[in-house]
Amino acid sequence: MARLAGFVAAVATGFGAGHLGLSLIGRDAGDTVSALDTPVAATAETAPVGAGSSAWPAAFGLYEPQPPAPPEPPAPPEPPPQAFDAGLVLKGLMANGAQSWAIVADPSGDFLLRVGDRLQGDVTVTSISPEGVWLDTPTGKVLIAFDY
Repeated sequence: MARLAGFVAAVATGFGAGHLGLSLIGRDAGDTVSALDTPVAATAETAPVGAGSSAWPAAFGLYEPQPPAPPEPPAPPEPPPQAFDAGLVLKGLMANGAQSWAIVADPSGDFLLRVGDRLQGDVTVTSISPEGVWLDTPTGKVLIAFDY
């Protein structure tokens, strides 16, 4: 029982000494009220920014918020593929990267196309994909797709 009483007395003494030390440290030379007794909202309203020796220096300058930049307008959508009016019909294709080929028919018969092949005029096969054969024509890109 004596041990318990000694332990309680030691805790009470330590608590009192700690509170007294904190109360003394919280005082400046001219203050009459302890910093622990002053509400936080009151110190924030009454203490001017930069006053006293406890203010932080503006090491990197003062922060001035900038208004947000307006968003960039979206890019215009790519026009849909145009119908290529040369009588070409896609009969079959094998799309496998660099080894792609397609079977295309026109009124004169069927022929095999690969990427880079040139057709009538300035028409070039640019790619062969599962969608069909993409051609680069003087009027823009054109897709020859399967007729479903």
